[in-house]
Amino acid sequence: MAGVGRGTTPTNTFTVDVDLRDAEVLWLTYKQNSKIVIQKEKEDLEIDETEVRVYLTQEETLALKDSVGVRIQFRARYADGNAIKSNIMQASVEEILKDGVI
Repeated sequence: MAGVGRGTTPTNTFTVDVDLRDAEVLWLTYKQNSKIVIQKEKEDLEIDETEVRVYLTQEETLALKDSVGVRIQFRARYADGNAIKSNIMQASVEEILKDGVI
């Protein structure tokens, strides 16, 4: 995954090897310095058989610190109680010169 630019509105696209469309609960978590900075749930995501897309706002990307990478992970639970997780992904956070929503 490429870096996340602070103050931008990126679409992050993840290739998945399990179909998440039937997940009863789905979380996508962005974490820095042991703190959850961005939390998305199933209704916030575009999901197809092999890809998941998430759209981030300027406010969300501005909450990220540019001196620290961001860790990203999926967790899902299905109706039968089966719970899964993805590997933890790492992305850089790209700085901007002037802070704030534009």
